[in-house]
Amino acid sequence: MKKYIYLILSAILCVPFIVNAETLTYEVCESGCEYTNLWDVETAINNISDLSDKDIVINVNSDIANSLSIGDFDNVPNSVTINGNNHDINSSYLDLLAKNITINNCNNLQTLTVADSDKINIKNSNIKEIQYMSIDSNHQIKSDEINLLKKLNIDETSLNNLKTLFLLGNFKIENLDFKNIVLVPLVGTINIYNSKLNKIVNVPDRGKIIANIYNSTFNSLKYVNITSEEDTVASEFIQYVDNTLDSSVLSYDVYDLSAPEYSNTTVYFDKETKLKPNDKLNLVSYLDYYTEDKEIEYTIEDESIAKIENKELSVLKEGSTKVTVTTDEGHVIYRINLTVEKETIPEKIDKMTIKVPITGSKVKAWILIVGGILLGIVGICSYMLIKRKK
Repeated sequence: MKKYIYLILSAILCVPFIVNAETLTYEVCESGCEYTNLWDVETAINNISDLSDKDIVINVNSDIANSLSIGDFDNVPNSVTINGNNHDINSSYLDLLAKNITINNCNNLQTLTVADSDKINIKNSNIKEIQYMSIDSNHQIKSDEINLLKKLNIDETSLNNLKTLFLLGNFKIENLDFKNIVLVPLVGTINIYNSKLNKIVNVPDRGKIIANIYNSTFNSLKYVNITSEEDTVASEFIQYVDNTLDSSVLSYDVYDLSAPEYSNTTVYFDKETKLKPNDKLNLVSYLDYYTEDKEIEYTIEDESIAKIENKELSVLKEGSTKVTVTTDEGHVIYRINLTVEKETIPEKIDKMTIKVPITGSKVKAWILIVGGILLGIVGICSYMLIKRKK
């Protein structure tokens, strides 16, 4: 009997408890719907004492003009979905706190603010600004790094419409296309890898900003460090931040702020190059975004293999070494793995020159060798023809 009781208890304990979230749907339109504006929807949702098992769906069935704020850290919905049905929201903001957020076919949204959701899906929408905050219930910055690619799923249409992305917290950005977007870190450490970038404007809002950018491409790369309001470029930075967030006023591509709360950006480029002994490499043309007007500093791990003079790298002998070139006061760093390969015999012949005795001019050795071979062939052919006539 005990055996059967144990089997029944085991079966009961092994059955998973499945709790389905309840879907709450809100229809919004100018007339004929239960709700005619988003404010009333917000009130109805936030009056629910427990949203943790609720899937919120808001269907917008006509153009509306409201802002919306749903959820807080004490009452987080399972999900919030807003279906705009290609209507204009004309909203100054959507402030959403939920485990999962979906925005479909919404037009003319000014700002979407989200706080550390598990997944944010944005499809076929026109949102000018997104603010992503990685904060805890005490509104403190979380220490863990957020991989933006795993959190933010945004389609190409929505990405092309996006103008500004604000980041508050510690983020990893990898293999993302932000070539039309102004990235605005507000606090934390931002690590960017292999991405397409436009402009980065560091705005220290709650503390220090550290931005490390690795092997990414820019539309251009002009770096500026603003040390005081008297800097000539400070006015355009202030104009961008305080007024319209219009990127057309920005003449630089990366803006750092030194004081009082400050930011520090470092851009790294890793390059591999193979040269031969006595080769020379013009750094201005070789290095990305590097122009004649920039001062450089450099270190060569093994100075017996190569040297740099007048922004030109000269190879001295065979071997491998690391060359580090920095510009913009150390904020742009090129890390070059240099390999100097042994010359082959044809390459040596190609470089070899012979002085012509009478004229004193130098002629490539291979030209004389080829000329000698051709003369030899002509001589042999002539000899054979003469011999045949005889």
